[in-house]
Order: sequence, then structure tokens, then C-alpha cells
Amino acid sequence: MAALTADLPADAPTEASSSARPSRASAAAGSAPAPREPAAPRSELEEDLALYSAEDTLALATRHEAAVRTVPAIGASFSQQQLRSLGARTVADVLDVVPGLSVSRDVQGFHRTAIRGLRNDAEVLFLLNGHRLNSFFDGKALMNLPVESLERVEVISGPGSALYGAGAFLGVVNIVTDTSDGVRTAVSVGGYPGQDDRLAVTGNGHISAGHTAGNLRVFADIDVWSQAGDSTVIENDGLDDESRSQGLRDVTDPAGRTRDERFLFNAGAGVTYAMGDAGRLGASARFLTERRSALVGLFDTVGEDSKLGWNVFLADLTWERSFGPDVTLRARAAYDQQSTDRFFQITPHDFSAGTGANRLFEEGMQEQTRVSVRSLTGSVDADVALGAYNRLSLGAVVDQQSLGEYDYVTNYTLDAQVRPDGLTRPEGLVDLTSGAASRRLNVGLFAQDQWTVVNALTLTFGVRMDATQLPTVDASGAINGTRFVPTLNPRVGLVFAATDALVLKALYGRAFRAPTLQELVERIPDTEYNQGRFEGNPRLQPATVDTFELGADLIQSAGDARVRLRANAYVALFGSPIVPVDTSGNIVPLRNRELGVRVYGVEGEARLEASKRAYAWLNASISRAEDLELPAQSRLLTDTPQARFNAGVTMPIGAYVNFDVVVRTGAERRNNSRSVLELIRRYK
Repeated sequence: MAALTADLPADAPTEASSSARPSRASAAAGSAPAPREPAAPRSELEEDLALYSAEDTLALATRHEAAVRTVPAIGASFSQQQLRSLGARTVADVLDVVPGLSVSRDVQGFHRTAIRGLRNDAEVLFLLNGHRLNSFFDGKALMNLPVESLERVEVISGPGSALYGAGAFLGVVNIVTDTSDGVRTAVSVGGYPGQDDRLAVTGNGHISAGHTAGNLRVFADIDVWSQAGDSTVIENDGLDDESRSQGLRDVTDPAGRTRDERFLFNAGAGVTYAMGDAGRLGASARFLTERRSALVGLFDTVGEDSKLGWNVFLADLTWERSFGPDVTLRARAAYDQQSTDRFFQITPHDFSAGTGANRLFEEGMQEQTRVSVRSLTGSVDADVALGAYNRLSLGAVVDQQSLGEYDYVTNYTLDAQVRPDGLTRPEGLVDLTSGAASRRLNVGLFAQDQWTVVNALTLTFGVRMDATQLPTVDASGAINGTRFVPTLNPRVGLVFAATDALVLKALYGRAFRAPTLQELVERIPDTEYNQGRFEGNPRLQPATVDTFELGADLIQSAGDARVRLRANAYVALFGSPIVPVDTSGNIVPLRNRELGVRVYGVEGEARLEASKRAYAWLNASISRAEDLELPAQSRLLTDTPQARFNAGVTMPIGAYVNFDVVVRTGAERRNNSRSVLELIRRYK
């Protein structure tokens, strides 16, 4: 990736940074800005780092903003300036350069984020201004937003359930929009090679503004993204023989082309009002809508007419009040709603599934799934300064999730005949909206204490207890009610500044994630043309992970430049993970792997900063994931990322233009016994 980005002159004034700056990172845990603590004196090295961009800050790990190198977590933070320097256009571009992360796309076009060798939509928690973006139904998140509207992107690799509850399993990604005062606009235009050697144009327009008038502050932003996308020839698919024998295409013709059209509209607005001694009241709302094509199709056949829609509405009301300099109390109520409409063409036009007019599909065989989910959240939390260097955080969260609509329809019967009424529900489909699994209540209580024992040593102790409503089943596997499943998620962190230049970390954390509604109950009727799904299993239980991490962060001077080195190693032990192991290429019921999964690996990063606008960096990671339920010679999980290497250089060209180059490469562990068409169902 290469890009030219506009920037301020090197001597332009910038906003001063502070490690105690209030954060909007974690409203999902019932939090908001934290009280400002007395700033510890900075060393000469830290003062030098503040002049460049090496002292990144992170609020996600503790709910209070602090330097990345000193927080009790393995994390990364990208400011507006760093997002521009990467040449990143979307959140997926940003995540793909974080050590230990890799972003891929499946054949349906969904972005899949893998962390430390495992990839599951429901196990990476995405937050947008504190709202959970992961759907209650399938765990997917509409997270690939343009970066022009963002203040920063924060990432934690490792468990986060001690603060954020269910789903903060493999990691947490926090996306924060820019609400600062002033007016900002941006327009970008690019393109991909399209069909017939034409340029497929991509454009993005952004405008945001904020204004403060006395005690009242308002802000708003709008993003519009439109892309034609790249188009790559697909030589073969799963219906090659049928398509050619029916004369739908010649032997030399390809099966089709990828399609990557996308339209995204993202608009948000908010207001805050300072009420004096009564505290500060805030409200915000956001609407996102996406319309796009499928990259290839549903599974292993090209479906160029496939269309996918996604709507997201987020709203919240917040209140915050300080009681003297040592106590801050916050309350938050939020409403989130998501609806998806996914239409797939699974055979070519004029496809015949047998003899007779009732088996000729002029528009191809089709299916459509519409889902709507909603969530109501209430939370209360407090920060208490027990001393100048001891901060206690307490909170309670209640979250009610429910399925509002589920509709699956096809234009074909189970024996592959044309439905005379068009798209209709297949026989035997269960109504998911009325069952006990369609609603889920989660109650969480958390506490965390961060204590700087001496100037060089900080200890963090935290714990969160959750009770999650899950279905119960009878001996036959039928759902007959619900029960609350308790989980306890502790965390311990030790951060030791051996010198001004060297920081060492030792961390432990536990996380859990409940099965999604889709994993519990969705069962699509199986036909010859829609194979390749996993079946829901109402007996699934929450998965847990215990992660142990060691990290080191070293910063040294090299003449007028600064060099930063980071390295960490980890071992993650997964209990009862929900890991589908497909041995047939067709339908396999999901289940908990009782003996667990073990993942271990190392990550490293180096960064050289000559100035605020001139620097080079590289990072690398490698991991191994083992299914302990299998024999020793077969334990390595396949179709998962195992190695990653990223590097970049940023150089100024004059006072206002930067030249940025980013290189990304990686490798996945594949199962060589699978056929090509089985592999296409996974990730390319």
C-alpha cells in the first residue's frame, strides 16, 4: 500500500498530549471520562517522545488514557496522524498492520479479523464510541468504516472480559469518532482495475463539525463511501460440470468474476450540556447503512446477482458527575438495533436442476435471509481515587438482547423444484423469534484497582462476574427453558519500569464468550445446492480462555532519532472452545471441544522515528494453535493464520505532503487434504 497524505508543516502547533486525558473508550462497560489525576513528573526521554508520535496513548485497557508502553495490556493505538501516515482508508486497513492480527475476506465478502492464530466473528469485540457492533445473532460487526471520521483506533490483543464482559475474548477493538470543535472535510478518489481494462472508481466524502457555546456542545459527522471494487476472473466453481453440460458457458469460459461494489452511509450527531453541580448530560445517535455485492457468492459457486444489506442504529444517553476531586459517578442507557438482508444467487441464470419446466430456474436458484436484533443496555460505574496513585473503578451493567425478526426463504423446494410463489419459507424451518433462545439477559458486576506502588511499579487487579441467560434442553436436545450461567473473569497486571527506557510487563487474564444465537439454534434445511454450513447446537456452553503474557518495551536514543523495540510472548488456554472441525466439507454440528485448544506465540515490533513526519517501522508475529482433543500428530488447527510480517516508511515531501509505503504479507496453515472447492469456503 502506498499513499500521498497531506499534513501540517513540521513546526505547526499541535494539541498538547496528556497521559491523564479523559477517555470515551469504554462506555460499553458503563464508563465515560475519568477524573484527572496528578500528573507524574516526566523523564527527559518521555519529554522527547512527546515531541514525536512515539508516545501513543491507550484508554481501552483500563478505561483511562495512558501511554501504551505502561498500560497493563498488549495493545496498539493509532491517532489521526498515524492513520494518515499508514495510507489507511478503512478500519480493516489499520487492523491488518497490528502485530498478531490479520484481516481476510471470505467468499461472501465479509471482513474476518483473526487474533493470535484464531478467527471467529463472535470472539473479537468491536466497539464504536462504546456501542457493541457485534450482532447478537451471528457475532459479525459492521466495522469497516472510513478513517476520515475517526479520532483514533485502539486494539488490545488478549482477553478483555474483566472490563467488557462477554465477547471480549480474543481481543477488543475500540473505534472512536472525532467530535472536536471546528469543521473538517475530506474527499478521496481512487480505483481498481475493472472489467474490459476500465478503472473501477472508489470515492469517499466526509464532513464533521463540533461547536461549543457556553455549557452546550454539539457535534456531527457524515461519511459517504461508494466503490465499484476490483474484479478478478474466477476460472472454476462448484457447478462447472453442470454449467457446461447445460450449455450455460463454453469449456474455455471462466465461471465468472468477483464483484466488490459497496455503498456505505455513516451519520452521527450528539450533544452535551454541563449542568454545573448537577453534572454533565449527553446524548448521541448514529445510523449506518451498507449495500454491497457478495465477493464471490454463498459458498463455492459464483453468484454475481447476490446483494447484501446491513442497517445499524445506535443511541445513548449519558450522565456524569464529580463529587469532589476524588469521586466520579457515571450512568448510561443505550439502545442498539441491527438488521441484515442477505440475498444470494447460488446457481447461474437458466440453470436446470433436472428435467421438466418445474426444475428450470431462469433467474438461478436463490435464497434470502433477513435478521433483525436489538439491545437495551443500562450501566452505572464510579471511579474513586483512593490516593494520589491508587484508583478504584466499580460498575454494574445490565444488557437485554433479543431477536426481532428471522426469515429464511428460497425459490427452490427441498427436492430442487421451482417454487411457484417465488421466494418462500422452506418446509420444516423453525421460527427462531419465539423460542427461549431468542432473548438473552446478561448482568455484570466489575471492580478494578490500579495502584502505583512506587514510581517504577504499577499493579492492576480486576475481576468481573457475569450471569448470562442461556437455553436449557431436554434429553432429546429440544429447548425447554432458560437458566443463568455464571462466569468469573479476573485479571492481574504488573508493569515495571526497570529504567526510563525499559518497561517490562507480566499479565494474566480470563475471558469468556457465550455462543451466538446462530450457533445455538439455526438449522438451514440441507439440499444438494446449499451445502457447507454448520448446524446450530442448543447444548453449547460458554467458552473460556486463560491467557498468560510477558512483554517488554525499550526506547533508545540514536542521535537525533528515537528507536522503539517491543516484544511479547503469550500462551492462551481455551476451555470448551466452540471450534467447528469440518471433516466432510458439508454439514457438521457445532460443539464444545471438551479438552480445549492451546495457542502460543511471539510478537515483535521495531520503530525508528527521525521526526514527527519521518519514520520507519516493521513488525512480525508467529503463532501455533493446537486442538488438544486430537492425536499429537494431528493437533495443529488448519485454515488459520500462523505468521505475519508488516513494514512501512513515511517520508515528508515538502511542508504539506507525505509519501507513505506499507507492505503486508502473511501465511496461513492449510489442510492439504482438502479440495480446492472445500478451501474456497474458508478464507482466501
